[in-house]
Amino acid sequence: DYRSKGLKIDMSDQEEALIGCGSAGQVYRGLLTETNGSEREVAVKVLHPRFDLLVERDVALMSAIANLLHSLPIQFIHVLNLPYVANDFGNILRQQADLRVEGRNLERFRYNFYGLNDENLHKSSVVFPRPIKKWTASNVLVEDFVKGAQPISDFLKDSSKEGLEIRKELAGPLLRAFLKMVFVDSWVHCDLHPGNVMVQTKTQENGKVKRFIVFLDTGIATTLSPSDQQNLIDLFRAVLLNDGFLAGKLMIERAKNERCSQVEGSTDAFAHGIEQLVSEFHDRRRDGLTLGAVNIGSLLGRVLNLCRVYNIEIDPAMASTVLSTLVLEGLGRSLHPDLNLIDFAIPFVLGRGKV
Repeated sequence: DYRSKGLKIDMSDQEEALIGCGSAGQVYRGLLTETNGSEREVAVKVLHPRFDLLVERDVALMSAIANLLHSLPIQFIHVLNLPYVANDFGNILRQQADLRVEGRNLERFRYNFYGLNDENLHKSSVVFPRPIKKWTASNVLVEDFVKGAQPISDFLKDSSKEGLEIRKELAGPLLRAFLKMVFVDSWVHCDLHPGNVMVQTKTQENGKVKRFIVFLDTGIATTLSPSDQQNLIDLFRAVLLNDGFLAGKLMIERAKNERCSQVEGSTDAFAHGIEQLVSEFHDRRRDGLTLGAVNIGSLLGRVLNLCRVYNIEIDPAMASTVLSTLVLEGLGRSLHPDLNLIDFAIPFVLGRGKV
């Protein structure tokens, strides 16, 4: 009985108690009694009943269809490696069905951004709620309730002069946090739609207002392999130096599985394809590589399409990162279209970026 152990959820007003609902579960506002008798607000995430069973049913059906399609004597389908994709996607769904995974992911993000020093937590402009270990189970996750937070989408509705200034203020830490995940930590939040990004507003002792980016729902996270992370770094460097041909060659050399080098002329054709994409972006530097002028997510998507055409296997973690880039870039563009990507990216590509 969670009440006897010190956790209270007042269900007399369900609209007040319920603060979020998604495909996997619901989130309630609660009060947790500490060992010293004090109380603090917490967020309590509870999985929907039988969610894990429904996931296993869907994964089994998806895998059966993938195996059937893979058995067809069609080369294009074999290149997609659907059983591998279905297995990877199934593992992502299973992670959603075990809230202990989300708790561990939160701890890892907090370590990456704050380390073991509480001062870093207070200095950071990014917030990951703290999970409470003894209240974490496969179907329940209790974490700190972030007071004064509202969806970042609320700020997109305000186009007043003050509203636009606030949006510019939020775009910086949002983009820097994502660049740190990709280029420094190689541990990426892969569910960064606006509903999982909040803004916490605090009035400091000196009377100034400070806003923090809050990341929620970390159940889906991925780590990039060293080769995939290096490929992304090489792509950004290639845009700076206009040397996409070399970046393309290196991508083939690092690929786990590829048939490109086995076909005469394909290696150079792929490298020239990367060179052409990179040249397009490099030429735009004269006008400024701002979020409003370029689309890095589109660049990465076109790179993945070239990999598919030339039979270079795409790691699912890389594909997930590209999808997250597309979503976050769109959000960043809505906040501050004039933000210069290169100015923000260079420190992180060099491994020295700070949030």
